[in-house]
Amino acid sequence: MAIIRTRVADDTWVFTSELYLEVNAGLVVTPEGGVLIDTLPFPSETRQIIAFARRACPKGIRYVVNTVSHADHVYGSYLFPDAVLIAHEQCRQMLEEHAFDALAQAKEHTPELREVQIRLPKLVFNEGMLVRLGGKTIHIFNTPGPSPEVCSVHVREEKVLFASDLMMPVPVISGPFADIDVYKQSLNNLYDYNLESIVQGHGEILLRGEVTSSIQASIQYIDAIQATVEQLMDEGATKHDLAQLDIEQFGRSRIPLGGVVQQFHTANLLYLWERARRARRALRRAGIAGVSA
Repeated sequence: MAIIRTRVADDTWVFTSELYLEVNAGLVVTPEGGVLIDTLPFPSETRQIIAFARRACPKGIRYVVNTVSHADHVYGSYLFPDAVLIAHEQCRQMLEEHAFDALAQAKEHTPELREVQIRLPKLVFNEGMLVRLGGKTIHIFNTPGPSPEVCSVHVREEKVLFASDLMMPVPVISGPFADIDVYKQSLNNLYDYNLESIVQGHGEILLRGEVTSSIQASIQYIDAIQATVEQLMDEGATKHDLAQLDIEQFGRSRIPLGGVVQQFHTANLLYLWERARRARRALRRAGIAGVSA
């Protein structure tokens, strides 16, 4: 199956998987070589990027950026052995701790992954770093929230931001390493950038007229579901009542990613419910009056 290729600026391209949740990768082309931002989940898809890069970028791929440690973003990194692999230091750590076992299990169920190898980043950073190549300035910086290692990539001259999983058709706050307050701060920080477009970790590309409103909508969604969960808990509802809360009640469409956004939404609500329940129990144990389960 062919991947979807979209040109978002003169020298910047986006490649979207049709095999797994519309995950996005990007390529910045310069006269001195290319910078690849993430890969696609399956070797057959990443090889389509390689074929395109041979034509568009004769000097080859010089750098590959892993914006997050998730399999769907990193599994193609091994196909670029001559490129310098860049990531946040926590991304490398999480790959070392989790990726090898996860890949071994995935290979048992998905034959196409049998050739995949985990490649660990060679060049790591903490807060951020700049790559200057062929007249392009590429700023890679930490945007934690969905997970502590998540990074965004700003192509300054093109005014394009690859936001990784920080920006999604619906925020995903239910992961094991998510931090909601940090997530909202990372979203707020995006207002500082003069952007023509945002490439989300998954799903459609956000164009200039959608950039500010989409950032705002993500923050408002997180605030709204937090408030709703607290209200339901105060009213004596149970977590089973969360299943009745459709994503569209919170201003988000249920259409993107083949409808999987509704599953993400429900997982978010359940995560917040358990988080609030634990917090209230801790307050009760501390003897703070007026706190119910």
